[in-house]
Amino acid sequence: MQRNVSTTVRVKLHSLTNRKADLLAREYEAFQTEVHGGDADLYSATDQQASKVQRQKDPNPGTEQPVVLRNDVFDVAYDEDTVLSSWWVKVPVYDPDKGQGNSIWCPAHVPRKDEQLVHEGNLRDSELVRRDGDWYVHLVVKRSVTVQDEYDDVLAIDMGARWVATCAFLSDRKTTFYGEEVRHIREHYKQLRKSIGKAKPRQGQQVVERIGDAEARKVDDRLHKIARQIVEDAEERNAIIVVGDLGGIRKDNDKGRYVNDKTHKMPFARLLNYIEYKAHDAGIDVQLVEEYDTSQTCNRCACEGVRATQGRFECPECGLDDNADKNGALNIGKRALGKFSKPLSEAGAVLAQPETQVIVQRDDEPANLPLLVDSTPSGGTPRL
Repeated sequence: MQRNVSTTVRVKLHSLTNRKADLLAREYEAFQTEVHGGDADLYSATDQQASKVQRQKDPNPGTEQPVVLRNDVFDVAYDEDTVLSSWWVKVPVYDPDKGQGNSIWCPAHVPRKDEQLVHEGNLRDSELVRRDGDWYVHLVVKRSVTVQDEYDDVLAIDMGARWVATCAFLSDRKTTFYGEEVRHIREHYKQLRKSIGKAKPRQGQQVVERIGDAEARKVDDRLHKIARQIVEDAEERNAIIVVGDLGGIRKDNDKGRYVNDKTHKMPFARLLNYIEYKAHDAGIDVQLVEEYDTSQTCNRCACEGVRATQGRFECPECGLDDNADKNGALNIGKRALGKFSKPLSEAGAVLAQPETQVIVQRDDEPANLPLLVDSTPSGGTPRL
């Protein structure tokens, strides 16, 4: 089965002349003005995208939005004979000296593992991002991949603030929890940043220089490993991967400073991107599933349950007493099969797409399952 998928490749711009750096900065700041309701001179196509972002996202004041680069006005080129860089990105900008739109070619670094993808893929609308004084273009590359259309199991993933991914197989409820190392890394650097505020200016600057982008690199490395393990587990059981859709989780969802801090910093979108990329390369399909109410509903009888603690789910009807994230993951998997309101006891359940069939053989569930049965927490047992 062929499927069109999009992959994001982060490309860093480097060795910019002062003029090019100034034009990028000017375009970026003008875009921020436009998306927050102001008026500024922008490249015409980018100006249209700013209006679109302003209407659709209505971004909060003070937030920075990536500059949307329309795919028909920017380009990526490769020239191995160029000394400065083999890869170049054409970025559309407004040139105040000329009083009109212009384009500048910027030297870029494309990760070696993504070079073939950029060569062969179809570039879509992408984004210009500024981070820690450096410029990046997040290239969105569309490609056609071949994925299986028959599976023997479902691997359901519930993403959360405490566990970045809770993965459960529907056939035997085997569950793996990922994210403890990610939390430890973030907490470590959070404490370092706190120490900067208490240190003398020179000492604080030394801490900033020592930290650099170490946190981002370490978290990114861990996310790649998590995604790789998830895909390998799905391959071993010939399982389709279904993920709870967290789109909009950060919008109008105030749960207090402590929870908000964890929610806003967990890299859900990045992990999903890695899972999709690696799964499609392995010929495994990935489906997003509506996550609404999956954490409040019993995966066995579909009744509304209670969260005795943040990590514990109890059902007053059937007596289920289990890990809350595991319960949510199983609900996500059953929702994908269209069996959300019933125990999954029969074979031949068909996924939403008619061309995809999932045959799940499983025995009837026992009356109750002890807490954390069949679970194999990654990096430690979850505290309930």
